[in-house]
Amino acid sequence: MKVEKIKYPGLLEHKVEGWCFLNGNVAKEENFVNMCRETILNPKHKNEELNKSKKILLVTAAFEKGHEHHDRHLIEMFEKISIDAKWEGCFPQNIQNLSVYSMFNDFKEKERWLYQKYTEKQDQIKAIKRDYYEKNFHYVEEVYKIGNRLQETYKNLCLYDFYYFYEHKEPEFFTGHLSKEEREKKLADLTGLSKSKLDVLKCEDLRATLDHIIYKDNELFSLCRHIELYYLWKSGVQNNSFYKEQREKLGKRISSSASIFIFGGRVFVLVNRLRFYRLEKFFKEALKEGTNIYGISAGAICQTEKFFLTFERYSPRAHSSASDYGMGLVKGLWIFPHAEDLSYIREANRDKLSLFALRHKPGVAVGLTEKSVLLCEKYREPFDGKIYRRYTSVGEEPVLVFGEKGKRCDLYKYDQIILEGTKFYKGKNQVAGKEDIKKMEEEYLKTLK
Repeated sequence: MKVEKIKYPGLLEHKVEGWCFLNGNVAKEENFVNMCRETILNPKHKNEELNKSKKILLVTAAFEKGHEHHDRHLIEMFEKISIDAKWEGCFPQNIQNLSVYSMFNDFKEKERWLYQKYTEKQDQIKAIKRDYYEKNFHYVEEVYKIGNRLQETYKNLCLYDFYYFYEHKEPEFFTGHLSKEEREKKLADLTGLSKSKLDVLKCEDLRATLDHIIYKDNELFSLCRHIELYYLWKSGVQNNSFYKEQREKLGKRISSSASIFIFGGRVFVLVNRLRFYRLEKFFKEALKEGTNIYGISAGAICQTEKFFLTFERYSPRAHSSASDYGMGLVKGLWIFPHAEDLSYIREANRDKLSLFALRHKPGVAVGLTEKSVLLCEKYREPFDGKIYRRYTSVGEEPVLVFGEKGKRCDLYKYDQIILEGTKFYKGKNQVAGKEDIKKMEEEYLKTLK
Protein backbone atom coordinates (compact mmCIF):
# COMPACT_ATOMS: atom_id res chain seq x y z
CA MET A 1 0.00 0.00 0.00
CA LYS A 2 1.35 3.41 -0.94
CA VAL A 3 1.78 5.69 2.06
CA GLU A 4 1.74 9.42 1.48
CA LYS A 5 4.57 11.24 3.19
CA ILE A 6 3.76 14.20 5.37
CA LYS A 7 4.71 17.52 3.80
CA TYR A 8 4.86 20.68 5.83
CA PRO A 9 4.25 23.94 3.95
CA GLY A 10 4.96 26.67 6.51
CA LEU A 11 5.21 24.19 9.37
CA LEU A 12 8.21 22.85 11.30
CA GLU A 13 10.06 26.15 11.01
CA HIS A 14 11.69 28.19 13.79
CA LYS A 15 11.67 25.19 16.11
CA VAL A 16 11.83 25.90 19.86
CA GLU A 17 11.11 22.41 21.20
CA GLY A 18 10.76 18.93 19.80
CA TRP A 19 7.77 17.99 17.67
CA CYS A 20 5.04 15.66 18.97
CA PHE A 21 3.26 13.52 16.39
CA LEU A 22 0.06 11.80 17.57
CA ASN A 23 -1.50 8.94 15.59
CA GLY A 24 -4.65 6.95 16.33
CA ASN A 25 -4.12 3.33 15.35
CA VAL A 26 -1.96 2.93 12.27
CA ALA A 27 -2.32 -0.57 10.76
CA LYS A 28 1.44 -1.07 10.45
CA GLU A 29 4.12 0.83 12.37
CA GLU A 30 6.07 1.02 9.11
CA ASN A 31 3.33 3.17 7.56
CA PHE A 32 3.69 5.76 10.32
CA VAL A 33 7.48 5.75 9.99
CA ASN A 34 7.21 6.30 6.23
CA MET A 35 4.77 9.19 6.77
CA CYS A 36 7.21 10.85 9.16
CA ARG A 37 10.38 9.92 7.31
CA GLU A 38 11.39 13.53 6.58
CA THR A 39 11.49 14.57 10.23
CA ILE A 40 13.10 11.30 11.39
CA LEU A 41 16.00 11.85 9.00
CA ASN A 42 16.20 15.60 9.81
CA PRO A 43 15.56 15.85 13.57
CA LYS A 44 16.91 19.41 14.21
CA HIS A 45 18.05 18.62 17.77
CA LYS A 46 20.17 21.14 19.70
CA ASN A 47 22.89 18.47 19.86
CA GLU A 48 24.51 18.24 16.43
CA GLU A 49 25.90 14.78 17.17
CA LEU A 50 22.35 13.47 17.61
CA ASN A 51 21.33 15.13 14.35
CA LYS A 52 24.12 13.23 12.61
CA SER A 53 23.42 9.85 14.26
CA LYS A 54 19.60 10.27 14.12
CA LYS A 55 19.47 8.04 17.20
CA ILE A 56 16.13 6.30 17.80
CA LEU A 57 14.60 5.21 21.12
CA LEU A 58 11.80 2.60 21.09
CA VAL A 59 9.25 2.54 23.91
CA THR A 60 7.39 -0.78 23.69
CA ALA A 61 6.26 -1.24 27.31
CA ALA A 62 2.64 -1.28 26.09
CA PHE A 63 3.24 -4.41 24.01
CA GLU A 64 1.64 -7.68 25.09
CA LYS A 65 2.93 -8.87 28.47
CA GLY A 66 6.51 -10.08 28.22
CA HIS A 67 6.89 -8.99 24.58
CA GLU A 68 8.67 -5.69 25.16
CA HIS A 69 11.79 -6.81 23.31
CA HIS A 70 9.97 -8.32 20.34
CA ASP A 71 11.21 -5.30 18.45
CA ARG A 72 13.44 -6.64 15.68
CA HIS A 73 10.87 -5.69 13.03
CA LEU A 74 10.89 -2.12 14.39
CA ILE A 75 14.67 -1.89 14.17
CA GLU A 76 14.57 -3.19 10.59
CA MET A 77 12.03 -0.60 9.47
CA PHE A 78 14.33 2.21 10.64
CA GLU A 79 17.28 0.54 8.95
CA LYS A 80 15.22 0.57 5.73
CA ILE A 81 15.12 4.37 5.81
CA SER A 82 18.91 4.52 6.29
CA ILE A 83 19.17 4.80 10.09
CA ASP A 84 22.39 3.02 11.07
CA ALA A 85 21.62 0.71 14.02
CA LYS A 86 25.36 0.42 14.85
CA TRP A 87 25.25 -3.19 15.95
CA GLU A 88 27.68 -4.40 18.60
CA GLY A 89 27.15 -8.14 18.67
CA CYS A 90 23.40 -8.71 19.14
CA PHE A 91 22.72 -5.21 20.47
CA PRO A 92 22.02 -2.11 18.34
CA GLN A 93 23.55 1.01 19.90
CA ASN A 94 21.82 3.63 17.74
CA ILE A 95 18.29 2.14 17.83
CA GLN A 96 17.70 1.29 21.48
CA ASN A 97 14.76 0.05 23.50
CA LEU A 98 13.89 1.97 26.67
CA SER A 99 13.27 -1.44 28.35
CA VAL A 100 11.26 0.13 31.16
CA TYR A 101 8.93 -2.90 31.45
CA SER A 102 11.89 -5.26 31.86
CA MET A 103 13.55 -2.96 34.36
CA PHE A 104 10.38 -2.91 36.44
CA ASN A 105 10.38 -6.72 36.47
CA ASP A 106 14.00 -6.67 37.67
CA PHE A 107 13.01 -4.27 40.43
CA LYS A 108 10.11 -6.52 41.39
CA GLU A 109 12.44 -9.50 41.76
CA LYS A 110 15.17 -7.70 43.69
CA GLU A 111 13.02 -5.50 45.97
CA ARG A 112 10.13 -7.77 46.92
CA TRP A 113 9.09 -5.80 50.00
CA LEU A 114 8.83 -2.52 48.08
CA TYR A 115 6.98 -4.29 45.29
CA GLN A 116 4.48 -5.62 47.83
CA LYS A 117 3.80 -2.04 48.94
CA TYR A 118 3.44 -1.06 45.30
CA THR A 119 0.84 -3.81 44.76
CA GLU A 120 -1.14 -2.61 47.78
CA LYS A 121 -1.18 0.89 46.29
CA GLN A 122 -2.35 -0.42 42.92
CA ASP A 123 -5.13 -2.48 44.50
CA GLN A 124 -6.32 0.57 46.38
CA ILE A 125 -6.46 2.69 43.20
CA LYS A 126 -8.28 -0.06 41.28
CA ALA A 127 -10.89 -0.34 44.04
CA ILE A 128 -11.46 3.44 44.01
CA LYS A 129 -11.91 3.43 40.23
CA ARG A 130 -14.32 0.47 40.26
CA ASP A 131 -16.48 2.19 42.87
CA TYR A 132 -16.37 5.47 40.97
CA TYR A 133 -17.31 3.97 37.60
CA GLU A 134 -20.34 2.15 39.00
CA LYS A 135 -21.66 5.25 40.76
CA ASN A 136 -20.79 7.50 37.84
CA PHE A 137 -22.79 5.35 35.42
CA HIS A 138 -26.00 6.08 37.33
CA TYR A 139 -25.36 9.83 37.25
CA VAL A 140 -24.80 9.66 33.49
CA GLU A 141 -28.05 7.73 33.08
CA GLU A 142 -29.85 10.44 35.06
CA VAL A 143 -28.50 13.17 32.73
CA TYR A 144 -29.79 11.30 29.67
CA LYS A 145 -33.10 10.57 31.40
CA ILE A 146 -33.74 14.26 32.14
CA GLY A 147 -32.56 15.27 28.68
CA ASN A 148 -34.83 12.76 26.94
CA ARG A 149 -37.86 13.94 28.91
CA LEU A 150 -37.20 17.55 27.97
CA GLN A 151 -36.67 16.64 24.31
CA GLU A 152 -40.12 15.05 24.17
CA THR A 153 -41.49 18.59 24.50
CA TYR A 154 -38.68 20.65 22.97
CA LYS A 155 -37.63 18.63 19.94
CA ASN A 156 -35.33 21.34 18.52
CA LEU A 157 -33.21 21.57 21.66
CA CYS A 158 -30.43 19.24 22.77
CA LEU A 159 -28.35 18.42 25.84
CA TYR A 160 -26.12 21.45 25.22
CA ASP A 161 -29.13 23.79 25.25
CA PHE A 162 -30.57 22.33 28.45
CA TYR A 163 -27.18 22.42 30.17
CA TYR A 164 -26.54 26.10 29.41
CA PHE A 165 -30.16 27.33 29.61
CA TYR A 166 -29.91 28.38 33.26
CA GLU A 167 -26.64 30.27 32.68
CA HIS A 168 -27.28 32.01 29.34
CA LYS A 169 -30.46 33.92 28.58
CA GLU A 170 -29.45 35.59 25.32
CA PRO A 171 -30.87 33.69 22.28
CA GLU A 172 -27.72 34.29 20.18
CA PHE A 173 -25.78 31.94 22.42
CA PHE A 174 -27.97 29.03 21.31
CA THR A 175 -28.77 30.01 17.72
CA GLY A 176 -25.45 31.14 16.26
CA HIS A 177 -24.58 29.69 12.82
CA LEU A 178 -28.12 28.31 12.30
CA SER A 179 -30.21 28.83 9.20
CA LYS A 180 -33.26 31.12 9.47
CA GLU A 181 -35.66 28.18 9.63
CA GLU A 182 -33.61 26.33 12.27
CA ARG A 183 -33.22 29.54 14.28
CA GLU A 184 -36.96 30.17 14.37
CA LYS A 185 -37.73 26.64 15.52
CA LYS A 186 -35.10 26.76 18.26
CA LEU A 187 -36.24 30.21 19.44
CA ALA A 188 -39.82 28.93 19.70
CA ASP A 189 -38.70 26.02 21.89
CA LEU A 190 -36.49 28.28 24.03
CA THR A 191 -39.43 30.64 24.58
CA GLY A 192 -41.69 27.73 25.54
CA LEU A 193 -39.05 26.33 27.91
CA SER A 194 -38.62 29.69 29.66
CA LYS A 195 -42.36 29.78 30.42
CA SER A 196 -42.42 26.39 32.14
CA LYS A 197 -41.11 26.60 35.71
CA LEU A 198 -41.13 22.81 36.00
CA ASP A 199 -39.00 22.35 32.88
CA VAL A 200 -36.64 25.14 33.95
CA LEU A 201 -36.12 23.21 37.19
CA LYS A 202 -35.38 20.09 35.15
CA CYS A 203 -32.68 22.04 33.29
CA GLU A 204 -31.22 23.08 36.64
CA ASP A 205 -31.24 19.44 37.78
CA LEU A 206 -29.53 18.33 34.57
CA ARG A 207 -26.83 20.97 34.94
CA ALA A 208 -26.27 20.19 38.63
CA THR A 209 -25.97 16.46 37.88
CA LEU A 210 -23.56 16.98 35.01
CA ASP A 211 -21.47 19.45 37.02
CA HIS A 212 -21.33 16.85 39.78
CA ILE A 213 -20.05 14.27 37.28
CA ILE A 214 -17.34 16.69 36.12
CA TYR A 215 -16.41 17.44 39.72
CA LYS A 216 -16.16 13.74 40.55
CA ASP A 217 -14.09 13.15 37.39
CA ASN A 218 -11.54 15.66 38.63
CA GLU A 219 -11.73 14.31 42.17
CA LEU A 220 -10.91 10.83 40.90
CA PHE A 221 -7.80 12.10 39.10
CA SER A 222 -6.67 14.04 42.15
CA LEU A 223 -7.28 11.19 44.61
CA CYS A 224 -5.43 8.58 42.56
CA ARG A 225 -2.58 11.01 41.95
CA HIS A 226 -2.19 11.72 45.66
CA ILE A 227 -2.22 8.01 46.52
CA GLU A 228 0.54 7.38 43.99
CA LEU A 229 2.70 10.28 45.18
CA TYR A 230 2.18 9.24 48.80
CA TYR A 231 3.35 5.73 47.97
CA LEU A 232 6.50 6.97 46.23
CA TRP A 233 7.31 9.11 49.28
CA LYS A 234 6.17 6.85 52.13
CA SER A 235 7.48 3.53 50.79
CA GLY A 236 11.02 4.83 50.45
CA VAL A 237 11.28 3.62 46.86
CA GLN A 238 12.71 6.97 45.71
CA ASN A 239 15.66 6.53 48.07
CA ASN A 240 16.31 2.93 47.07
CA SER A 241 19.76 2.68 45.44
CA PHE A 242 18.69 0.09 42.84
CA TYR A 243 15.69 2.23 41.86
CA LYS A 244 17.88 5.33 41.50
CA GLU A 245 20.37 3.39 39.39
CA GLN A 246 17.60 2.16 37.09
CA ARG A 247 16.02 5.61 36.80
CA GLU A 248 19.35 7.18 35.87
CA LYS A 249 19.86 4.63 33.07
CA LEU A 250 16.36 5.25 31.73
CA GLY A 251 16.88 9.01 31.86
CA LYS A 252 20.13 8.77 29.88
CA ARG A 253 18.45 6.70 27.17
CA ILE A 254 15.71 9.31 26.81
CA SER A 255 18.01 12.34 26.81
CA SER A 256 20.44 10.80 24.29
CA SER A 257 17.84 10.22 21.55
CA ALA A 258 16.99 12.35 18.53
CA SER A 259 13.61 10.62 18.02
CA ILE A 260 11.47 8.65 20.46
CA PHE A 261 8.77 6.29 19.22
CA ILE A 262 6.14 5.33 21.83
CA PHE A 263 4.12 2.41 20.47
CA GLY A 264 0.59 1.22 21.18
CA GLY A 265 -0.88 -1.56 23.28
CA ARG A 266 -1.93 -1.52 26.93
CA VAL A 267 -2.02 2.14 27.89
CA PHE A 268 -2.43 1.41 31.63
CA VAL A 269 0.76 -0.62 31.74
CA LEU A 270 2.61 1.99 29.71
CA VAL A 271 1.72 5.02 31.86
CA ASN A 272 2.13 2.98 35.03
CA ARG A 273 5.73 2.01 34.22
CA LEU A 274 6.65 5.49 33.00
CA ARG A 275 5.24 7.09 36.15
CA PHE A 276 6.77 4.51 38.49
CA TYR A 277 10.20 5.80 37.46
CA ARG A 278 8.92 9.42 37.19
CA LEU A 279 10.17 9.60 33.62
CA GLU A 280 7.96 12.52 32.57
CA LYS A 281 10.75 14.81 33.81
CA PHE A 282 13.22 13.29 31.32
CA PHE A 283 10.74 13.33 28.44
CA LYS A 284 10.00 17.03 29.04
CA GLU A 285 13.70 17.86 29.20
CA ALA A 286 14.35 15.90 25.99
CA LEU A 287 11.50 17.73 24.26
CA LYS A 288 13.02 21.08 25.27
CA GLU A 289 16.34 20.02 23.74
CA GLY A 290 14.65 19.20 20.43
CA THR A 291 13.90 15.47 20.64
CA ASN A 292 10.91 14.53 18.49
CA ILE A 293 8.31 12.22 20.03
CA TYR A 294 6.06 10.03 17.89
CA GLY A 295 3.09 8.30 19.52
CA ILE A 296 0.78 5.59 18.20
CA SER A 297 -2.49 4.90 20.08
CA ALA A 298 -1.37 4.35 23.71
CA GLY A 299 1.82 6.19 22.78
CA ALA A 300 -0.27 9.23 21.80
CA ILE A 301 -2.49 9.06 24.88
CA CYS A 302 0.43 8.97 27.33
CA GLN A 303 1.74 12.31 26.02
CA THR A 304 -1.34 14.19 27.29
CA GLU A 305 -2.02 15.46 30.82
CA LYS A 306 -5.04 13.23 31.57
CA PHE A 307 -7.16 10.76 29.67
CA PHE A 308 -10.54 9.08 29.66
CA LEU A 309 -10.89 6.24 27.19
CA THR A 310 -14.66 6.19 26.99
CA PHE A 311 -17.80 6.86 28.99
CA GLU A 312 -19.61 3.63 28.26
CA ARG A 313 -20.62 1.55 31.27
CA TYR A 314 -17.74 0.08 33.25
CA SER A 315 -16.59 -3.35 32.15
CA PRO A 316 -13.54 -4.86 33.88
CA ARG A 317 -12.83 -7.18 30.96
CA ALA A 318 -13.07 -4.65 28.15
CA HIS A 319 -11.57 -1.70 30.07
CA SER A 320 -14.51 0.26 28.72
CA SER A 321 -14.05 3.03 31.25
CA ALA A 322 -10.61 4.23 32.16
CA SER A 323 -8.94 7.36 33.43
CA ASP A 324 -5.37 8.14 34.32
CA TYR A 325 -2.54 10.65 34.09
CA GLY A 326 -0.19 11.02 31.18
CA MET A 327 3.14 12.84 31.01
CA GLY A 328 1.73 16.27 30.16
CA LEU A 329 3.87 16.84 27.07
CA VAL A 330 0.84 18.00 25.07
CA LYS A 331 -1.44 20.57 26.74
CA GLY A 332 -5.16 21.23 26.37
CA LEU A 333 -6.06 18.07 24.45
CA TRP A 334 -7.81 14.83 25.31
CA ILE A 335 -6.79 12.18 22.80
CA PHE A 336 -9.03 9.29 21.68
CA PRO A 337 -7.34 6.79 19.35
CA HIS A 338 -9.48 4.22 17.50
CA ALA A 339 -12.11 6.97 17.44
CA GLU A 340 -14.30 5.26 14.86
CA ASP A 341 -14.58 2.23 17.15
CA LEU A 342 -16.69 4.18 19.66
CA SER A 343 -20.34 3.69 18.75
CA TYR A 344 -21.55 7.18 19.66
CA ILE A 345 -18.80 8.72 17.48
CA ARG A 346 -19.46 6.38 14.58
CA GLU A 347 -23.23 6.93 14.80
CA ALA A 348 -22.86 10.68 15.52
CA ASN A 349 -25.12 10.51 18.60
CA ARG A 350 -25.61 14.20 19.29
CA ASP A 351 -26.26 14.10 23.05
CA LYS A 352 -23.56 11.53 23.79
CA LEU A 353 -21.04 13.58 21.85
CA SER A 354 -22.20 16.68 23.68
CA LEU A 355 -21.69 15.01 27.06
CA PHE A 356 -18.38 13.69 25.77
CA ALA A 357 -17.17 17.25 25.00
CA LEU A 358 -18.67 18.91 28.09
CA ARG A 359 -16.80 16.55 30.39
CA HIS A 360 -13.52 17.63 28.82
CA LYS A 361 -13.90 21.38 29.09
CA PRO A 362 -11.86 23.57 29.05
CA GLY A 363 -9.79 21.13 26.98
CA VAL A 364 -10.61 19.83 23.52
CA ALA A 365 -11.63 16.21 22.81
CA VAL A 366 -9.78 14.93 19.75
CA GLY A 367 -10.38 11.66 17.91
CA LEU A 368 -7.62 9.98 15.90
CA THR A 369 -7.98 7.20 13.36
CA GLU A 370 -5.63 4.90 11.44
CA LYS A 371 -4.19 7.51 9.08
CA SER A 372 -4.84 10.71 11.01
CA VAL A 373 -1.86 12.50 12.55
CA LEU A 374 -1.88 15.57 14.79
CA LEU A 375 1.35 17.58 14.83
CA CYS A 376 1.96 19.55 18.04
CA GLU A 377 4.69 22.19 17.82
CA LYS A 378 6.21 25.06 19.73
CA TYR A 379 7.93 27.66 17.53
CA ARG A 380 9.25 31.23 17.59
CA GLU A 381 7.39 33.66 15.33
CA PRO A 382 10.08 35.49 13.32
CA PHE A 383 8.05 38.71 13.00
CA ASP A 384 7.36 39.42 16.67
CA GLY A 385 9.86 37.06 18.34
CA LYS A 386 7.15 35.47 20.51
CA ILE A 387 6.85 31.74 21.18
CA TYR A 388 3.59 30.04 20.16
CA ARG A 389 2.11 26.56 20.07
CA ARG A 390 0.53 25.07 16.96
CA TYR A 391 -1.73 22.01 16.53
CA THR A 392 -2.06 20.88 12.91
CA SER A 393 -3.72 17.95 11.16
CA VAL A 394 -1.06 16.48 8.83
CA GLY A 395 -2.24 12.92 8.11
CA GLU A 396 -4.06 11.32 5.19
CA GLU A 397 -7.30 11.08 7.21
CA PRO A 398 -8.90 13.94 9.17
CA VAL A 399 -8.39 14.61 12.86
CA LEU A 400 -11.78 14.63 14.59
CA VAL A 401 -12.68 17.43 17.01
CA PHE A 402 -15.82 17.24 19.16
CA GLY A 403 -17.77 20.32 20.19
CA GLU A 404 -20.12 20.87 23.13
CA LYS A 405 -23.13 21.09 20.79
CA GLY A 406 -22.65 17.44 19.91
CA LYS A 407 -21.16 18.06 16.50
CA ARG A 408 -17.97 16.60 15.13
CA CYS A 409 -15.62 18.65 12.99
CA ASP A 410 -13.22 16.91 10.61
CA LEU A 411 -9.85 18.63 10.34
CA TYR A 412 -8.22 17.84 7.02
CA LYS A 413 -4.60 18.35 6.08
CA TYR A 414 -3.17 21.64 7.44
CA ASP A 415 -6.35 22.59 9.31
CA GLN A 416 -5.57 23.64 12.88
CA ILE A 417 -6.94 23.59 16.42
CA ILE A 418 -6.78 27.05 18.01
CA LEU A 419 -6.07 26.72 21.75
CA GLU A 420 -4.60 28.91 24.46
CA GLY A 421 -0.96 29.54 23.59
CA THR A 422 -1.49 29.52 19.83
CA LYS A 423 -0.98 32.69 17.79
CA PHE A 424 -4.62 33.20 16.84
CA TYR A 425 -6.24 32.32 20.19
CA LYS A 426 -8.90 34.90 21.18
CA GLY A 427 -10.13 33.48 24.47
CA LYS A 428 -12.10 30.61 22.92
CA ASN A 429 -11.11 27.16 21.62
CA GLN A 430 -11.76 26.94 17.88
CA VAL A 431 -10.86 25.05 14.73
CA ALA A 432 -9.65 26.74 11.57
CA GLY A 433 -9.31 25.52 7.99
CA LYS A 434 -6.07 26.06 6.09
CA GLU A 435 -7.66 28.88 4.08
CA ASP A 436 -8.83 30.55 7.30
CA ILE A 437 -5.29 30.24 8.64
CA LYS A 438 -3.91 31.97 5.53
CA LYS A 439 -6.35 34.88 6.01
CA MET A 440 -5.49 35.19 9.70
CA GLU A 441 -1.78 35.20 8.81
CA GLU A 442 -2.40 38.01 6.31
CA GLU A 443 -4.34 40.05 8.88
CA TYR A 444 -1.63 39.42 11.47
CA LEU A 445 1.09 40.71 9.10
CA LYS A 446 -0.96 43.85 8.43
CA THR A 447 -1.00 44.68 12.15
CA LEU A 448 2.81 44.58 12.22
CA LYS A 449 3.24 47.09 9.39
